[in-house]
Amino acid sequence: MEHRRPSGLESDAAVQQTSDDAAVSRESAARLGYIADPFIKHFIKHPQRRAPLINRGTYCRFHGIQRVLREFVAAALQPRVQCVVLGAGLDTSFFLLSPNLRYFEVDFADITAKKAQMVWRKGALRERLPEDTRVVGAELHSETYNLIAGDLREFPSVMARLQERGFDCEAPTLFVSECVLVYLDPVCSDAILDWITTNVPRAGVVTYEQIRPDDRFGQMMIGNLRARGLELRGLLAYPTLESTKNRFLTRGWRVARAVDLAEYHDHCVDKRELDRLAALELLDEWEEFRLLAQHYAFTFAYTADSLPFSSIHFP
Repeated sequence: MEHRRPSGLESDAAVQQTSDDAAVSRESAARLGYIADPFIKHFIKHPQRRAPLINRGTYCRFHGIQRVLREFVAAALQPRVQCVVLGAGLDTSFFLLSPNLRYFEVDFADITAKKAQMVWRKGALRERLPEDTRVVGAELHSETYNLIAGDLREFPSVMARLQERGFDCEAPTLFVSECVLVYLDPVCSDAILDWITTNVPRAGVVTYEQIRPDDRFGQMMIGNLRARGLELRGLLAYPTLESTKNRFLTRGWRVARAVDLAEYHDHCVDKRELDRLAALELLDEWEEFRLLAQHYAFTFAYTADSLPFSSIHFP
């Protein structure tokens, strides 16, 4: 069957749906004991048990991002350190960390409106908010936590909104992007990195995205996503670990490292932790898991060789 390329609005809606899909997978992993996230259940109306290989992949995704976030928070000795989550969806990291830093989340207005209402109505989430938090339309505002509605394709206007809420370009800042930049046209995603390079002299970025579109599995992955109205617009521009690293290094960033999920699972997760995971449920699809994991990657980069980024250890 030939699939029609989705229009802009259809594509936006399909991308927004991925935040619900990711939340369902995260809830499945949390409920089964793979990850410690007591908050994700509050965002899920219809829980689903994912397959073991999906739960294992979700664990790795969660483990890698939380590792960087927690090391960043631990190293954040300066009082003005910031974190910006691009395309935050229903991510719960703020509630898990309760960080002593300025924390921003950005996503489409439809998503931020839903998230703001969910957070405000659920006592377990609301009590984790700063005391001065208020709902403003589709957003949450406070001195240290802000949920902002914005279109990342218009990044300068997004950052202008964040600056209105207290974002400081001179402060050390970690940008987090999970399966977000890859859905943007590379002209737009490159413009985001160029803006950060030019305007935030002490910046770090951690991304989690698809790679390797050219092999058989990669082509199947693209076809399956396209059938759902999803286009990985940036994948052909940055298809490999090397290209994702060079994306930052050619812009003058101090350090860039990339690792696929299979390598991260095998070499970056403690063996005792792997033994614990093995006891949760049987995973007998190792070949399929490795094939899937080799098509997702973490990339970490930072612009300045100074705290808090130089103390973060990433493979």
